[in-house]
Amino acid sequence: MASTDVARPVPLLTESKLRPPVLRPGVVPRARLEPFRAAALRSRLVLVSAPAGYGKSTLVAEWSNRDPRVSAWVHLDRSDNDPVVLLSDIAAALGRSGSAPDRLFEELSRLEPRIAEVALPLLAAELDERGPLALVMEDTHLVSAEKSHVILAFLAEHVPAGSQLTLVARGDSGVPLGRLRASGDLLEIGPELIALDADETRAVAASGGLELTAKSAEALQERTEGWAAAVVLASLALRGREDAAERAAEFTGGHRHIADYLLEEVLKSQPDELATFLLGTSVLERMSAPLCNAVLRVDNAAESLEALVRSNAFVVPLDDRREWYRYHHLFGDLLRTELARRDPEQLRLYLVRAASWCEVYGNPDEAFHYALGCGDLAQAGRIALANRDTFTQRGQSETVRLWFDRCTDEEIASDPQLSIAAAWGFGYQGDEARAKRFIAAAERGPLDVGAANGATSLRSALATLRAAIAPDGIPQMVADAELVYAAEKRAGTRWYLSGARSLGTAYLLLGRPQDAIGPLREVVASQEPAVAPWRIMALAYLAFAAWELGNRRDANRWAAQAAMAIAEEQLEGTLFSAIASTAEAVAQVQRGDHAAAARRLEDVRGLRPLLRAARWLDADLALRCADVSLDLGDRPGAVEFAQIADDALQAYPDAGLLPVRLQRLEERIRLGRDYELTAAELRLIHFLPTHLSLQEIADRLHLSRPTVKTHVASIYTKLGVQGRSQAVEVIEQLGLGSIESAAALPDPVRD
Repeated sequence: MASTDVARPVPLLTESKLRPPVLRPGVVPRARLEPFRAAALRSRLVLVSAPAGYGKSTLVAEWSNRDPRVSAWVHLDRSDNDPVVLLSDIAAALGRSGSAPDRLFEELSRLEPRIAEVALPLLAAELDERGPLALVMEDTHLVSAEKSHVILAFLAEHVPAGSQLTLVARGDSGVPLGRLRASGDLLEIGPELIALDADETRAVAASGGLELTAKSAEALQERTEGWAAAVVLASLALRGREDAAERAAEFTGGHRHIADYLLEEVLKSQPDELATFLLGTSVLERMSAPLCNAVLRVDNAAESLEALVRSNAFVVPLDDRREWYRYHHLFGDLLRTELARRDPEQLRLYLVRAASWCEVYGNPDEAFHYALGCGDLAQAGRIALANRDTFTQRGQSETVRLWFDRCTDEEIASDPQLSIAAAWGFGYQGDEARAKRFIAAAERGPLDVGAANGATSLRSALATLRAAIAPDGIPQMVADAELVYAAEKRAGTRWYLSGARSLGTAYLLLGRPQDAIGPLREVVASQEPAVAPWRIMALAYLAFAAWELGNRRDANRWAAQAAMAIAEEQLEGTLFSAIASTAEAVAQVQRGDHAAAARRLEDVRGLRPLLRAARWLDADLALRCADVSLDLGDRPGAVEFAQIADDALQAYPDAGLLPVRLQRLEERIRLGRDYELTAAELRLIHFLPTHLSLQEIADRLHLSRPTVKTHVASIYTKLGVQGRSQAVEVIEQLGLGSIESAAALPDPVRD
């Protein structure tokens, strides 16, 4: 993942999202709106809001072409509900209109981009550093996610003087406008203003080949209320007919009724082949000739698309090469509704074909959308499981979450691949309940079949997930990890490294640090970029194992490597960062860097929501952080972490040594509170009931013998005893005698 090149996480077809609408020859000038264009030039924010078909985009594009400022354009769509996609689109638009915002692209390429802390300030700086800019965000009504609304609001608030942001929407722009409205920095243009008057209606009809008298144009304008889409549809439906003027003046009913009537007339006027093309391709968000050929099972889609473009039939080119197109939103909606009315089964078949083509050649996000739209949950599950890792590593975990938000829980549970992918997604977000629910659902499905993520089978793919979250305890974690390791090692897939990571971790949680070393080393030895997060986790747990074995040198080295890898792989803010920060805190407190250790504990606290789905991980890191807190003399902090561990272990089955470690921790806290023992004394007291001499204890703790002797004397005083044997009696009376003896540790390995 780390590279000298800046990774630019822009989705497929981004170029089409950045291309301003192409104004067709004969676009009717809106001379009466010139005063508003002049006002718009003076406004930092312009909102153009009207229902579909009023000519919003055409008006803004015409004004943009005459704007002396550098312009940038973003067509928003459903994918921009992922804040990383939205920011990537904005960054790409800025790069298209000037120098590339490399620092912003670099931040967005992280596994977990820091949106509020880094990306948004970088965006503000980019806007400030550029000259006057006119940025247009079209179709903001398609963005409904709160996280993306925050970005749009930030953008609106940070438009520099001399620059302008124009929002084009069918309704609510998604941006709070109260302050900007009150400050006078906002110009609002609504449907009552951009609706066609009688003269414009006549001119628009004429541009489509329909000649109207002034009286007929006035009647059509009155009937359609200046709705430009209806006028264009009327031109397509009635041009060439002798009674066109009379028919145009006779439309009745609301917008939808007029549109439905005109669409039927348009379809009647087309050759059967072209009418079938219009209806069949209406299921597509974007169209290319190969995609249309696949959906309709034809080989002449390129000619059909060109014919539609020439006829001005609501087809919008999306790139300069004329490879990708879309229908005008209103026209596409009308066509889809008509197709569903005429032949719902054919609509479903077209969606199936679109999903299959996009799965292989196109955009997985669109493929998932089409598969879900046709009710093919098996295909949706295959797409989700095959692409979840890629989207997550690209920083677009929100896109994956939105996939599952569009499904009901029943739909997810109906397919094992969809269940496994969803369980990973919810587990990554820290949603333990839903992760466990979909693990259980996957277990009910057929598992001895291939897995879309490259694992040897769904059984192995599910075991990989179970080994990571370990919902049924640590011994079962070992069994799941062993299954994955054996199956995937034999097949040579990368998933065996996930099995090795889980196996080594589980051994450590069972009190078998020596057994943990081998599997964890195997993960660390891999240089495959895709397993970088697993390597970091393995390095941290190697450090934990080495400390338990008394090997301080290797422990410190592995902890440092884990922390370094977090920075190199730009994984700050992830659960892997929480693991590495815990290892780093242990190392720092041991070498006396208490301030740095305290900062790492704060980092772990901030990342705790990501740990909750894996109770074992939440408990394990909390116990280690509590020990560090005690070593720092922060007893309230230790109590806080102890409570986290206790909560995580409630009703958790077969937790290995985690409950024993919690008991030991609680006794350390109690000793410190009741006898006012210092952090150094608490570390040492567990060695007093052993056979170790003061020199051997000093070696274990990497202290000098005189220092240990001083601490021991202080302990005797605080316990009110005269010597070691009496101290041992008190310690055993306090309940410390049942704890696994510190003497079980092997001889130390000196630095």
